Amino acid sequence: MSLLAKATLVLEFELPLEGSAILIDFKTSKSWPRALSIFVDEQAGVVVMHRQGDRLMRHVLPGHLGLASHGVGRISFGWDGPGKSWTLSLEQPGHGKGRKTRGRDPMPMFMEDLLSVCQGADEIVRHRSVLWFGLMDGSNLPERAPWIGLQTPIETANGPCPAGKLRAGDLLLTEDGDYAVLQSLLHMDLPSRGSFSPVMLRAPYFGAETDILVSSDQLVAISGDEVEYLFSDETVLTEARNLTDGRAALMDFRRAITSCVSLDIGMPRLIRAEDCRLLTHFHEQPWLKTSAPHLVIQGYETIPLLDMLGRTGRRAAA
Repeated sequence: MSLLAKATLVLEFELPLEGSAILIDFKTSKSWPRALSIFVDEQAGVVVMHRQGDRLMRHVLPGHLGLASHGVGRISFGWDGPGKSWTLSLEQPGHGKGRKTRGRDPMPMFMEDLLSVCQGADEIVRHRSVLWFGLMDGSNLPERAPWIGLQTPIETANGPCPAGKLRAGDLLLTEDGDYAVLQSLLHMDLPSRGSFSPVMLRAPYFGAETDILVSSDQLVAISGDEVEYLFSDETVLTEARNLTDGRAALMDFRRAITSCVSLDIGMPRLIRAEDCRLLTHFHEQPWLKTSAPHLVIQGYETIPLLDMLGRTGRRAAA
């Protein structure tokens, strides 16, 4: 068996948790006893227990954890054998800053055991709240940005083109009716679970003739008389996650990994995917706060707007 000297195990779970929970419990006696368990308790904290033969190690992030009443929790356990260090962190995306602890002299894990954990072998018990878990060779999750699916038809100067076939220099049609030069593309392969779960904007809603796959944080334009009535502007933007109603838009869990692309035409502007309008990203300086061309509304504001659009039969307005 090969020893993985340096890696990070990442796990996301659904909140809230009902009391204490053993999220992952792996045990095997092949060759010799080995085990890996991840335990969460609001007061006791996060505990990663790792056993190989007679050696047992417990890595603890102490409570009080301050777990939210909704959303997603993310646990990351990393070890660096050559560097003689380990880290254990808990994050709650959208609920403030996470917590982290570290220690010395980790016990590197065997690749066979980690594959068994990730592939759901017979030796593993998985709590019902676990959304996904996986292994990465660095300490950070894959780079992410608001993205669209590779098959999404983007309007260009030469007609509709699947997003995955766009190239830098292509001219993309904007909401203003002019064309902007595509400056860069960021191709990504991301998990499709937990905080990374994508959203399917279903045809014929939102001005689309085909289903459109986007990230949950992709900003989508909504227009109409109702929008102007509520917000004094004929167009507003909202994250795709706020549109999910189980009919016009829904979370898409059909795949473990999603291949996608983020588009940059300079300053963020709305481009057209058929008649659906999506805001582009700004890759060069992601830390720079750039203003959106329209008001960005929150989830609690999107719900009554969608209700009004549904009652008036204009849900497809985009």
